[in-house]
Amino acid sequence: MIVALSCHVCIQCSNDKLIPVSTTSDRALTLYREAMAAYDDAYYEVFVDLLSQALKEDPEFFMANYNMAIYCLYYDDEGRFREYGKRAENCKCVLSQGEIIMKDAITQLMKKSDSDATPFGQKLIKAYPQDPNAYNQLFYYYRFIKNPVGQEQALQKALAVAENQAPIYNWLGYTYMTLNRYDDALAAFDKYIELKPTLPNPYDSKGDFFMRTKEYRSAYDNFMKANAIDSTWSITKALNAKTIADSLDQ
Repeated sequence: MIVALSCHVCIQCSNDKLIPVSTTSDRALTLYREAMAAYDDAYYEVFVDLLSQALKEDPEFFMANYNMAIYCLYYDDEGRFREYGKRAENCKCVLSQGEIIMKDAITQLMKKSDSDATPFGQKLIKAYPQDPNAYNQLFYYYRFIKNPVGQEQALQKALAVAENQAPIYNWLGYTYMTLNRYDDALAAFDKYIELKPTLPNPYDSKGDFFMRTKEYRSAYDNFMKANAIDSTWSITKALNAKTIADSLDQ
């Protein structure tokens, strides 16, 4: 009761069309926003670190726990998914309508991580049709049930309302590869590069594309472009692509 009463709802921005974010800490909210920006730019270690810091500021921060849980499930870390999912599920804070829907989705996924949570995603979109994050959640739920057609549909709708379309094109590229639609995948990755030419991940993603299509020299070139932007990126992938290409030339 005391925890619930002490929690206030902080809005991500003045746009009331977005899903509100509930926390007791302004500092936690700032860290959360920085974490989500890092996620969009594919700096995932930074994302995890910033969310961890946010949770130190406010352990009851639902959206921080929720996003950590979804991230861990996306990358098949079942143990950490359950750790953060339990924290999100047990949150006693007063939540916004969107957060309540997402909490219900986590509760279902905690019971069975590959269960169909897409009805919650559809409910979230109905409540917040102008928030790209609502469509992104539906994308994740489709991925957990291995439905790439649904993933593509959710991402295409996210594109229509998103100000920052770059990460959506990245996810579309990988989704198209799953669907064996390679021309569409290449176009998506090229658009990603066009939108974010100074980030390493667009070139790393295009390198992954060329590895899939067995164009190893092109993969090497793109991995090295990523590495030239940020020396912590893609060098192992680049060397692997070069090794394969060299062996095929012999």
